[in-house]
Amino acid sequence: MRLIVIGDVHAQEAKLWHLLRRAGVRSRDGHPNPKLLNGDMQVVLLGDLVHPKERRRYAQLIQEDRYDEFNPDHLRKAEQAQEAFLRRLKAFTDALPEEAFTILLGNHDYNAITSEQGPLRSDDLTHLEWKPGYGTPLPDDLIAWIASWPTDRTIDGVHLAHVGPKPEHNHYDQSFYLENRRSWIHEDVDHLAGTPYRIGMYGHTPVRGGLNLASKGRAFLMDGCGHADEYVWAEVRLSDRKLRVRMHGLVFDETLDL
Repeated sequence: MRLIVIGDVHAQEAKLWHLLRRAGVRSRDGHPNPKLLNGDMQVVLLGDLVHPKERRRYAQLIQEDRYDEFNPDHLRKAEQAQEAFLRRLKAFTDALPEEAFTILLGNHDYNAITSEQGPLRSDDLTHLEWKPGYGTPLPDDLIAWIASWPTDRTIDGVHLAHVGPKPEHNHYDQSFYLENRRSWIHEDVDHLAGTPYRIGMYGHTPVRGGLNLASKGRAFLMDGCGHADEYVWAEVRLSDRKLRVRMHGLVFDETLDL
């Protein structure tokens, strides 16, 4: 079985469709690959579908020279553009079996559907979309769809999650931000030891170029699709005895047999 894993998209819709075409998931006319229907291929998006990470990406999204999140017109355009993106993605996935295409819940996605958290920030940028007092509420059907996304999934021993291998890594309560739950990647420890996971593939932690590994080389870090022209996606060939992982990026293309 062939598994396609794509890192955090952060509202870069054109990039996502391009990567899905390159991976053979989506044809040029927009239809899913028939292999998604018969179980020969599965796709996992590692979360954070919403909130562009850079001000200029917001400007491109709303077709303005500069984005000002405190300008109500700009904010509403940003909301509408992302809602349209989510609906197009939902229409694509609705035609597929549930196991064929998985979107994991990222902390930005969770923030978009909960009123219990204030706005998130990225550098000098505040993500005000859909927040009380600033934006327009996210439509109920999109809230329900995003809320249905799982926080992790395991496929033939490959663990996939937004942040990390432990359940608390992917629990987005207020302590998530106070405790910096991405810090596990800096520890010289195999966090997958004692688990049933052969490898782990995670987003959330921005990576800039190169092949980024953690947890004694058993965890692949893939949050590289939300920045400029950079991208990160993986093609995993699964068998009972070994894994072949081909990592694709703007400045690298590496194959590892595990």
